Amino acid sequence: MTNKGQIWDAEGERIGDVASGTLFFRQESASYPPPVDDRYYGTVDEVISGSATGYVLRKKLDYVGVVEICD
Repeated sequence: MTNKGQIWDAEGERIGDVASGTLFFRQESASYPPPVDDRYYGTVDEVISGSATGYVLRKKLDYVGVVEICD
């Protein structure tokens, strides 16, 4: 996260906050909701923030790298 922000659920309800510098793990699996116009779905680094999984604004993210996860 490049700036502090919020996490939103699929209904548009605010479910948590995210601090600047927190890692966000974008999820693109078919079992997760698709991205909306200005947001990505995923999980923040819970060790740092204790936040839930949900949507964050794309403009508050800066690309770091890809992590492959095998099912």
